[in-house]
Amino acid sequence: MSYRFVVTLIVCLQFMPTLHAEEPVKHIILVSVDGLSGSYLNDPRAELPNLRALAAKGASAEGMQTSFPSVTWPSHTSLITGSHPAKHGVIGNSVWNRETGKPVVYIGDPVLTKQQAIRTPTLYDIAHAAGLSTASVIWPCSNGADTLNWVIPDSNKQELHDRYTTPGFAEELKSAGIDISPLGGWGWGKQHSTNRDLLYTQVTKYLLEKHRVNLILVHLITPDGVEHAYGPNTPPAYAAVAESDQRIGEIWAALQQPPFAGNSTLFVVSDHGFAPYEKLIRPNVVLKDLGLIETDDKDKVTHRSAWCVAQGGSAFIYLFDESKREEHSKMLVQKFGQTKGVQAVIEPKGFAELGIPDPKKNPEAPHLVLTTGPGYSFANNTSGPVVIDAGGLKGSHGHDPRPDYMHAMFIAAGKGIRPATKLDIIQNVDVAPTIAHLLGLKMDADGKVLKEILSE
Repeated sequence: MSYRFVVTLIVCLQFMPTLHAEEPVKHIILVSVDGLSGSYLNDPRAELPNLRALAAKGASAEGMQTSFPSVTWPSHTSLITGSHPAKHGVIGNSVWNRETGKPVVYIGDPVLTKQQAIRTPTLYDIAHAAGLSTASVIWPCSNGADTLNWVIPDSNKQELHDRYTTPGFAEELKSAGIDISPLGGWGWGKQHSTNRDLLYTQVTKYLLEKHRVNLILVHLITPDGVEHAYGPNTPPAYAAVAESDQRIGEIWAALQQPPFAGNSTLFVVSDHGFAPYEKLIRPNVVLKDLGLIETDDKDKVTHRSAWCVAQGGSAFIYLFDESKREEHSKMLVQKFGQTKGVQAVIEPKGFAELGIPDPKKNPEAPHLVLTTGPGYSFANNTSGPVVIDAGGLKGSHGHDPRPDYMHAMFIAAGKGIRPATKLDIIQNVDVAPTIAHLLGLKMDADGKVLKEILSE
C-alpha cells in the first residue's frame, strides 16, 4: 500500500464535519511572521498597535512553544499538520540522509515537493477534501501540493517560482496590478524583505477579495532576516516587527469588509523566537581533530565517519561507522560535554521528549543532538578554532524551544474566538486542530483544539 494512498485515506476519514453550536467559520487566514518572538507582544519598546488590538479583541498566549529544532521548515510543518517532526518528517532546515549518503535541504524547497517532504495530512489537505478552497503565499513545504488551489512557493530561486507558482496565477495578479515577477530575482536578501512582505500582503488580500478563499496561509518574513543580522530586541529588530504589525493591520482591515466581516477569523503566529549570539561553535572541527573527518589540502572533505549539520542553536551529529558507533558516541558525549558553549549533549533516549525521531526509524535523524543557549550558535565549518567570534552581535534560533526567549507568538481574533482570552504557554501543534474545528472539520493530530479560546 503506497504512502500517498494511506495519506489520502486518512484525509478522507478526517474531513467529516464536527458538531458546532454555531455555523463554521467561512474564511480563515493564518499568518506566520517569521521570527516574531512572543515576548514582543508585552514589550513596551515594540510598536505593535494592531497586534495588541487583536489580542484585546480575541485570544492570545503568553507564548507558544515551537518544534525542535526551532527553525522555519519543521516549525511551519508542525503548525500546519498539528504533528511533531518525528511524525510529519521535516526534522530540520537541512539534514543528512544516512541511506543515500547525501545532504537533504528542506529550506527553500529546492528538491522535494510537499508530497515527498510531509508524511502526515495537513490542514489544507483536510479542508480541500471537504470542498473548501485553499491557498498558500510562500508557506514552507507547499511545492506541488495538489490540495492548494493557489500557491506561491517559499523559494529564493526563479526556477522554482516558475515551476511551482499556480499556472496562470502570476499573469492574473499582474493584470490586477500586482507584479510578483521580481520575487525569484530578489531572493532572500533582507534589503528586499519589506517589498516582499508588501507583495505577500497584496496577494493575500486579492485571494480573499477576488476568490473568497476559505483558508489562506501567509508567511511574512521581515523580522527573521533583520534579527539574524543585528540580533533580537535591537533598534532594527523593533523597526522590523513594527513593519509586520502594519501588514497584519492591512489583512485584518480586509477581513472587516463585507462579506467577510462576522464570517472570518485571523490567526497570527510565528515559527520561533530569537536569541542573541556573538560566538560560533564549530563541531565539525572537533570531529576533524578526532580523525572522524578527513579533508584534502583545500579543506574539501574526503572521508566522513561522523558529520555535523548545524541548526543554529542546535546541531545534529551523524555517526556513519556502524561498527564503532557506540564507541564514537561515548567519546563524543564526553568531548562535546566539555566544549565551551555546548549546553547539552542529547542521546537518542532523549529524542522523544523533543519530538524528533529515533535514528533507527528515520535515516535523516541524527545520533546525537547538541544544544546551546544565548551567546552562541553552531556552524558547519571544518577548519579553524572550535569556538570563534561571530563578528559582532547577531541573532539565531534552532535552540531548545522550551526557554521563553524561543517562544513564538499566538493571537486569534474574529468569528468563533472568545474576546479577551489569555492563555499561558501553548504548543504550536495546537494551531491546526483549532483552525480545523472552526472550519467545521476534525483533525487527528498530536495537538489539541484550544477550546478555552472558542466562543461556542
